[in-house]
Amino acid sequence: MDTAQGSGRGAAPGAVEAVVELRTGDGPGLDALRDWCAGRGISVLPMAAGALVTGPAAPFREAFGHGPVDPSGAESLPVPDDLRQAVRSVTVLPVPEPRPAADSPLPTDD
Repeated sequence: MDTAQGSGRGAAPGAVEAVVELRTGDGPGLDALRDWCAGRGISVLPMAAGALVTGPAAPFREAFGHGPVDPSGAESLPVPDDLRQAVRSVTVLPVPEPRPAADSPLPTDD
């Protein structure tokens, strides 16, 4: 199962994105993260020092044992016991606010 499905920046409302810092950078730590997330419906996109994990809010909350995510700012989550050997930290990213493109006919607040 390929879990690297994109960053989720255009994902459906209610999607959660988090940066996962791995203890070893890649290799076995990344494999462990991919396997763990794949069984929970969470996508993994490898990055230089870890991975971006994305998924719908409900499975994400269930997997990380976390309540509703505050979309206004970054938030650290506890590392699940099954991932402690591979993962150093999990940080939920703030949800980006949609902005019209520069050539959009939509009005802006500027």
